[in-house]
Amino acid sequence: MPKAPGSVGSGTGGATVLKRNQACHQCRRRKLKCDARRPCSTCVRSHKHARDHAQPGANLPERPECTFDEVATTETPSTPSDSPKNRFERLETRIKELEALLSQKEQATSPDANPSSSSTLSSIQNSPASIQSVPSNSRPGSASTMNFPSDLESLLSPSNLDMNAQTVNPYFWNGNSHLIEGASARIDAPLLSSGMDVIWSHWPVNLPHPELIRHLVDMFFLFHPHASRLFHRANFIASLSYPPDHPDFPVAPVLHAICAVSAIYTAAGGPRTNAADFPYEGQFAQPDLPDTFAEQQASHAKETVEKYLNKGQHLVQCVQTYVLLTWYYWCHSKWVELFTCSGQSLRVAIPLGLNICPPFRSLLGSSPTMSIISPPRTPIEDEIRRNTFWLAYAVDRQHGSGTGWALSLDDDDIAQVFPVTMEQFELGIPVNYNVRQWCHVREAVLFHPPDITDSFTLYIKSTMLLSFIKNFNHRYRIKSNLGDARFLPARNFATQVYGDQPDIRSSPAFLELDQLLMSFRSSFPSNLKDPFRNGQVDTHLYTTFLTAHVAMILLHEPHANLERNCASAAKILESARAILELIYAMWSTNYDIGLLDYFCSFCWYLAGQCFGRFLRAAKEAACVQQIDTLRAELDFVRMALSKMAERVPLSYRYQRMLDAVHLSLAGGRPVSTVSDQQLLANVSQASANHPDVAYFLKINNINPQP
Repeated sequence: MPKAPGSVGSGTGGATVLKRNQACHQCRRRKLKCDARRPCSTCVRSHKHARDHAQPGANLPERPECTFDEVATTETPSTPSDSPKNRFERLETRIKELEALLSQKEQATSPDANPSSSSTLSSIQNSPASIQSVPSNSRPGSASTMNFPSDLESLLSPSNLDMNAQTVNPYFWNGNSHLIEGASARIDAPLLSSGMDVIWSHWPVNLPHPELIRHLVDMFFLFHPHASRLFHRANFIASLSYPPDHPDFPVAPVLHAICAVSAIYTAAGGPRTNAADFPYEGQFAQPDLPDTFAEQQASHAKETVEKYLNKGQHLVQCVQTYVLLTWYYWCHSKWVELFTCSGQSLRVAIPLGLNICPPFRSLLGSSPTMSIISPPRTPIEDEIRRNTFWLAYAVDRQHGSGTGWALSLDDDDIAQVFPVTMEQFELGIPVNYNVRQWCHVREAVLFHPPDITDSFTLYIKSTMLLSFIKNFNHRYRIKSNLGDARFLPARNFATQVYGDQPDIRSSPAFLELDQLLMSFRSSFPSNLKDPFRNGQVDTHLYTTFLTAHVAMILLHEPHANLERNCASAAKILESARAILELIYAMWSTNYDIGLLDYFCSFCWYLAGQCFGRFLRAAKEAACVQQIDTLRAELDFVRMALSKMAERVPLSYRYQRMLDAVHLSLAGGRPVSTVSDQQLLANVSQASANHPDVAYFLKINNINPQP
């Protein structure tokens, strides 16, 4: 434990013992060991560190500030008496000093004493509705809008940041961002000033200061769309007050991963990765990210979670760590790490039994249990495990929609109920399995009981639709080769559009999926038909609407032929324009689009890709009016992606891919850039004369089948 003020550090046996108050004022205030030299060696080291890391233009004194009591210079050093009476008097004096310091601290942190120093975060309500809509003038990302603690800005200066992960030994950081003796630590992040005088001596190595952890956790729950589903917010915040060795304290990999994910929402972690600073080398190229605070924390999370996993400890939190890492890698378009972490999260979830619920279990008698962990203790813990699985499932299905790679877990191996509502989860209300919906029942995707359905439930159901489409496209040739009747198209001349090959769209499996998608969009409950209801943005519902249109594009895009009689071409253009309308609606709000689900950037990109394909066809057909309309629509999607790219590097990657499409359509000429106001005016004018899909197909001599 850190030494009390005035005590002697745990140095060598020959260290000089100073009389009380003989140390310099600076070391006494910072609770550091002092050798009473003038200046002392501690102040000399601190002064040298400040000058080495000073900001350009900073005016620092040539000599360190090291002052002493005048009385101490005239007194003759003597060894204090160790009689019981003297020791008692010293302890009594020390207690009075600590009581006075505590009283001063309470007065300094009191809202009445200093209202401006209280953090705005403490006034934020825990209700999900209170964080749905974030005004543009209070968006995170700049120090002027984040309402940091009053001492944060000074601590973020280069003199107090060490982003090079220097090893400090044998010193540790106390609550005032000063070094104290008696511990070793690897400093990987800037440390915030705290009201704490000391921190735990057994604080996990490589974790930032507790105050910075608390700040990043607050940002995580405030801005990430899935934070309050992966963890129970109230319980998680309370667990941070426990000592690090408490069984309910979050494990280190979880906190590391939260720090990595939350770094895009705040400037407290130092400079963020700017995707525009790195060359674009294609969709699946691995960006070489700098050694930022977020990247360091992601690396620590990956290293520590493997240690826990190998020991079989805290396995549910290991799955949560992998989910957090998939969010981080997806946000930064690191596809290999995303694919491996996403697969790892689902593979680890299987022996934990997170993918199934009783009474569904294997017939194998040698496996008495489907889970290697103990049953949940409370309904909240039970729902946390279920939500963790569904969020891992959602990431796997969403990022898998944009690749040709197989999914990590088959839908036939999942027998789990859908999540409960947010209110039931927060209050820990148990919901009987008899009234809940099972995911393996296909009709459950279209039936939404109001008592157990909210936007997150629809969000998970929409990812199941993506899974159905992915499996159909990925397995069609295998299934049809095996003679599966559901994957054999009807041999009807009227449906033959690929020469002598039958139309895949006539197969029973395709027709079933097409009907399922159309029914899903019309099945939403009345209270979940508008993601912008009451002037707030429901990010889960907004993503669900996008996913429904994306699923239609993914199903029909391989079969769309703009030069033949094709109903699929009409459907993908209709879905792309429905996505564009959702972008318009989001743009008209003051919501920070950088806070949306990462899958939204893929949805927008897919719509832009469709516009690019139709724009090429319109140019070949010399449809001037359609060319202007489609170009304006494509440019608007590019502008929306560039706006999201200010926070999310993944969006920048998709923007560059659309730029490549635009470049090829422009005959190799540079991509034109226009102002936001000019582009909005062009889109508005194009929308006023917006021909419907039938008009476009008529111009191109396309007669879509009903």
